[in-house]
Amino acid sequence: MEIPKLVPQQPLYSTIEIRWFFSSPIEELLNFVKELSMNKNDPESRTDTYFPMADRPDLGLKVRDNIYEVKQRRDWTLSLPESQPLPGKFEAWDKWSLEKIPEAGNKLTGLSISKKRWLTCLDQAFNVRSNFSNPPQEIQVEYTEIKIEATNYYTFALEISGLHSPEKLLEIARKIPIHPRMTAENCCSYPAFILANVLKK
Repeated sequence: MEIPKLVPQQPLYSTIEIRWFFSSPIEELLNFVKELSMNKNDPESRTDTYFPMADRPDLGLKVRDNIYEVKQRRDWTLSLPESQPLPGKFEAWDKWSLEKIPEAGNKLTGLSISKKRWLTCLDQAFNVRSNFSNPPQEIQVEYTEIKIEATNYYTFALEISGLHSPEKLLEIARKIPIHPRMTAENCCSYPAFILANVLKK
């Protein structure tokens, strides 16, 4: 299944992301996100429905607030210096928002994921932004408690809107704390995590 069969238009925007998943909470990462916003941002609780596609960790489809969101990982490689501090790999994604489910997604089975998300938005200088832009034009740092069926997981992520130079990404990456449980092995996107940890159980 390819994106042209799901959406007719060019992507609404693109992001560079790095994300980790955990089986138990990490208070240090949660506190980091809270402190970035000076404890002014309350957590958001919501339920998103994902439509995983077998053997397609590069393709995501979900519905949130009656809006369908499609994302596809770019064929993209970032050459960061060896001093890149974060364990794992940055990925580039193209994203679309739709008012109805793509026809190709009608045969997919939905998976509900409950979320309690702490999110802080920052400008390119890493200063807190009080307002959100659409499409996003900021840096987002998030910590989220998620529940899939009867199992709880936790995720920490950095998302940067637009495609930036390796030097700029390195500058941002150095501002993110590293916890021993952040590893290359548990660094992946939502589509990859769902396929590897939920559908294959």
